[in-house]
Amino acid sequence: MASAGEVGDRVERLLAEFEALADPTLAARAEELVRTVVEFYGTALERIVELTPEPALERLAADQIVAGVLVVHDLHPHSLEQRVQRALDGVRPYLGSHSGDVSFVEITDEGVLRLALGGSCDGCPSSTVTVKLAIEQAIEHAAPEIVRIDVEGVVPLETGPGGRPLLPLVTAEKASWVELGEADMVAPGAVSSARVRDAATVVCNAGGTLYAYRDRCAACQEALSGGHFDGRLLSCPSCGASYDVVAAGRAVNGNGHLDPLPLLASDDGTIRVAVST
Repeated sequence: MASAGEVGDRVERLLAEFEALADPTLAARAEELVRTVVEFYGTALERIVELTPEPALERLAADQIVAGVLVVHDLHPHSLEQRVQRALDGVRPYLGSHSGDVSFVEITDEGVLRLALGGSCDGCPSSTVTVKLAIEQAIEHAAPEIVRIDVEGVVPLETGPGGRPLLPLVTAEKASWVELGEADMVAPGAVSSARVRDAATVVCNAGGTLYAYRDRCAACQEALSGGHFDGRLLSCPSCGASYDVVAAGRAVNGNGHLDPLPLLASDDGTIRVAVST
């Protein structure tokens, strides 16, 4: 189902097409019609919000579609900054897997959100691309009125011959978010394998926080599923190499690391991961 932002963009495109093809008077009438309908529904929605008890309104605001409509009519129970801060809280466990953090800087009058990365994420190309993707997705759902996100500490990818990235990262331009299941799908201290699109994935629950990686050992390239997991370290069943899932999948002995997948938990209890398209 399309989000409120996507519906709004669609309406804007249709109005622009109508304006380009139709008589200027008809185009103005069409725009007036849309504005009148939106104002009518906005007035009705305002009445509904006034009559809705706070606990029920909080549950409604947790729904992505309802929240988007509330934002359009400036009726969301939480301020823009509160929603941004809550979204950042949601991605901090993922940032923690890269030994990093994100801090709020400001929201400009033009609707630009400025953030700053810290810790190991700051200046690390292999972390910041996927981290930035996770942040952007979380903010897009929580605060669709943000027009742009500027993240300090995101550095360009190092490239090799032909300008190709040296690391196979998920980039914002070539990624989509896929629902993986419920947040309680993996018990604390357990690991589960799943297929996301065509990608074999392992999901680990370390201390109540979920981490997702491609199901491929960095040392021998064999599958990690079926390997021993002690609640933090995941061992390859084929070669015995161990990886710290909390610390960006870094190898315990030797070089290399697992390929992390951005993972976000929604307010409705579902989790999603970003995969290349």
